[in-house]
Amino acid sequence: MTSNEALAETLGQIVPNGVLVAASTQSPWERQNSPSKWTEFLEKAGFGVTLPFQAEAALRVARAAPAGTWVINACFPDAVNPLAAALGLPLWCGIGNAALLAASAQAALGLSDQRDLRMLAHHSHLYPPRDGHPEARAWLGDEDRGGDRHEDRGGDRGAGREEDRELADVGGLLAAQRAAGRAELNHVTGLASARLVAALIAGHDVPTHLPGPLGLPGGYPVHASLASGIRLRLPYGVEEKEAVDFNQRAALRDGVVVEDGRVTFAPAAREQLAAVAPDLADGFPVTDLEPATAALEQLRTRLRRAAAGRQDTGREPA
Repeated sequence: MTSNEALAETLGQIVPNGVLVAASTQSPWERQNSPSKWTEFLEKAGFGVTLPFQAEAALRVARAAPAGTWVINACFPDAVNPLAAALGLPLWCGIGNAALLAASAQAALGLSDQRDLRMLAHHSHLYPPRDGHPEARAWLGDEDRGGDRHEDRGGDRGAGREEDRELADVGGLLAAQRAAGRAELNHVTGLASARLVAALIAGHDVPTHLPGPLGLPGGYPVHASLASGIRLRLPYGVEEKEAVDFNQRAALRDGVVVEDGRVTFAPAAREQLAAVAPDLADGFPVTDLEPATAALEQLRTRLRRAAAGRQDTGREPA
């Protein structure tokens, strides 16, 4: 689509039940396919610096979608969905990331489904943690034991259940997934996403794991149903605030945190931005997303022109 108006017109004519957004203006494969000073910069600053580019398509669709159309976002939903929520735009949930990590843990544990598995996992946990960043967390319990569970923000926290058992070696459960190539893992993500969408369309209530549900940062265990919406199904004794705080700490490894209506960059990202785009280094209010995206686009264009490995001074060549 060449314009927001054309996109809104097309969606208004179709009036789809839902839209799955799986496109962004920054490819995760650029470092392998077209290395440059820009990809070197991202390597040092963190993937989170590309948040404005990851958000562009999803936000356009969210603005243009007719009322009642659900929008699922596949592009960095751990941060894009909280950004959309802060802007008052409805993204129903994300796919990938936490869903992939939970599918990997499910396979390692030999579980037939994710009903008894509860994980807190962020996009950054696709890789082993380093520099003091937390590992993903996982619990096992019996969902059918103990009867009904009371709700908190559309979710449940395990009332009447025996305590879920937190697993010690989550890294071991995720080792095979982390050793696999990213292209191969895309097939797993695609399969998990297709199964979720098919189950939702069929009217099922799915116990699963999703990134960015309810506009929250990172990934959570949830029940998902188009009829009744998304409800958190956190481990026994874990409050929503604790789960959100955990995911925000994990977000620092990606280099960006969306909180209280503001985009803030982690120290490494801030340091890298200060050297080449100082106006962006301190972050920005979500309401300044458009000018921030334009400034980041200027930086990307300039750094892509620079040969990989060469110092960039921030000045155009004479």
